[in-house]
Amino acid sequence: MPPENCSPDVLASLIEIARTAEARGQTTAFHSEKVARVAHGIAKALDRPKNILARLLLTGRLHNIGLVGTRDSILLKTTRLTPGEFKHVQDHTRVGAALLAPIPQLADVAEVCLSHHERWDGSGYPDGLAGEAIPRLARLIAVADTYCAMISERPYRDSLPRPVAAEIITEERGTRLCPECVDGFLTWFRKTDGRIDLF
Repeated sequence: MPPENCSPDVLASLIEIARTAEARGQTTAFHSEKVARVAHGIAKALDRPKNILARLLLTGRLHNIGLVGTRDSILLKTTRLTPGEFKHVQDHTRVGAALLAPIPQLADVAEVCLSHHERWDGSGYPDGLAGEAIPRLARLIAVADTYCAMISERPYRDSLPRPVAAEIITEERGTRLCPECVDGFLTWFRKTDGRIDLF
């Protein structure tokens, strides 16, 4: 169900913008849909209520909408990014939050757009938030986002096998990633073998 007073057509348009931004690169196409499915699975493993499960599907699909402002030359680059280029990529968090800011019903989604690259130990961006200062849904999306990125090929590296990605996430429990969310991820992983069914 769409957020109260938020048109389904508006939501559909925003999701299409996010998908189109990612589809500029073959290796990033459907990334946000995968993140949405994994985040939903994590939340289900943590016994979150149905309204949160539905919200995570929407949030996952929109979390990277700020990539619409990332230049192709950087998004598709196959070599190491310069500090300036990396800063440009990091700006997608603020761009996404700003894009959704005029829609009050999506304030929580905008918050996740801004914060999904924050890290439990404070090493993330854009604001260096740590621990429970990071919004709860952003912490959950961060785990799903990390997993989906690792198991997907990128212009600058090969994909990792699913068990290897799960092992890395386990190692980052309580450092870069929220312990509770990692626990939920591991429950989901054991049930699904880390497979993501898109269609």
